[in-house]
Order: sequence, then structure tokens, then C-alpha cells
Amino acid sequence: MSVNFQQGYPRILFFSSSHCTPCKPVEEMLKRINISMFGKKLKIDKIDVEKNYKLTTEYKITSLPTVIVADRRLSLNIQEEDIIDAILYGFISSVKI
Repeated sequence: MSVNFQQGYPRILFFSSSHCTPCKPVEEMLKRINISMFGKKLKIDKIDVEKNYKLTTEYKITSLPTVIVADRRLSLNIQEEDIIDAILYGFISSVKI
């Protein structure tokens, strides 16, 4: 799986696990941002690191939660502003001029 673009929007990879306590609020932030800023048009792939070792290794995931938007990578202590910035960066960089 690679970071593909769907309808001009970047695909977001959200690496988490069922045992990751900080992953839950980050997942909720991603959902809120998707609804409020993008009208649910973003494709957010939630990847459970315990069930998908191949992708976890491919993307060299070493900490949770990790969010990858286009070529931007955010790990640990993610603030909502950081996620918004990364999503906007991914969106803007995906627009064809």
C-alpha cells in the first residue's frame, strides 16, 4: 500500500493498536478534522500494527500513534494543530495545477 490520492485528497495512514492509549484521541481528532474541514472526503486508513506487520515494517513504524499524510510523518505527542497542518500540507501538495 502506498499513499495514494483519491479525488484530489491525500490518503492518510493512521498506525495504531488496540493497546495504544494515546491512539484513541488522535483517531477522534482525525475524524473531526475529516468531517469539519473536508466533508468526509479524506480516506483515512487505520492500520493495526499488531495485525499488519508488513506495512508496519515497510513504513518503519517505531512509535504509536503515527500518522502519515503524503510525505509528512507525525509520531508521539501529536497535537491537533500538527495533524491539521499535515493534512492541509498533504491536500495542497496533492492539488494538480
